[in-house]
Amino acid sequence: MEKRPPQDEIVLQQVSSSTVVAIDPRLGSNAGAVVFEDFIVAVDVGMRPFASREFRRVLEATYRRPVRFVCVTHYHADHTFGLGPFKDCVVVGSAAIMSALAKSPDWTPEGQERWRVGDTEGGAWLQEVERVWPTLLVHGRLDIVRGEQRLELRASPGHTECSLYGYFPAEKVLFAGDLIFADQVPFAGDDTVDPERWISTLKSWVQLEVAQVIPGHGPVSDTTEITRQLEFLETLRANTLTALDQGQGPEEIVVPRTYAEVREPWFVEKTVRRWHSYYAGGQPRADAGPAAD
Repeated sequence: MEKRPPQDEIVLQQVSSSTVVAIDPRLGSNAGAVVFEDFIVAVDVGMRPFASREFRRVLEATYRRPVRFVCVTHYHADHTFGLGPFKDCVVVGSAAIMSALAKSPDWTPEGQERWRVGDTEGGAWLQEVERVWPTLLVHGRLDIVRGEQRLELRASPGHTECSLYGYFPAEKVLFAGDLIFADQVPFAGDDTVDPERWISTLKSWVQLEVAQVIPGHGPVSDTTEITRQLEFLETLRANTLTALDQGQGPEEIVVPRTYAEVREPWFVEKTVRRWHSYYAGGQPRADAGPAAD
């Protein structure tokens, strides 16, 4: 009979010989890791401290080596509220994450209350949330290297101004953060979203040697999901430009029907408002091609 893990244990999914991911609703977002020769690099650790703590325990117990680095792919609460159990590690983020964290409304009393009200269990875990600041900043690119193993980290604004992704070339694994929402409509409504740079990043990934994609949300995927998300974003851009050319407001933007799943209705509402504002404000308009649904 298969031995099942305890009910509260975070389960690790092996992605490649040296990479893993935990996909668990208690984390709030996907938490990944690269297992190096004598230490572990985590890439995002989730939102709820009790789940993040368990993620670290399972990682270190399974691979019998410590977590030394934590890479934060951007400033959103579902990727930063769980950093407390990792505050003794070297926390890595894009250079732009410092100002983004400082301005984030999630850390205000009002922001904390919104999370508490929206939590199905009353948000008791919020009492454990600690603000942990990155101690190593990425300006462009930074590599974590041990022997023949190398994790490449690249600052890549798009989903937010401080987005960052990781690439483990030896095993062709991409840690996409929220630049990829697998099998679902992505949240593209952050105040600092840059649609053009987001699209450019995804186009560069199509040319990259990628076997597995670990998204910020959703199941482990491959380059098919990169192409699919790129199609969604390019079509949304075309439809946004069409709405503007016709003098229409954000509510008239046709959202592509690439995905059936929408995690939250406000994802779409904020996204169309932000894209309308972005392109109405004179941002560069690429050759978007014909609008479509």
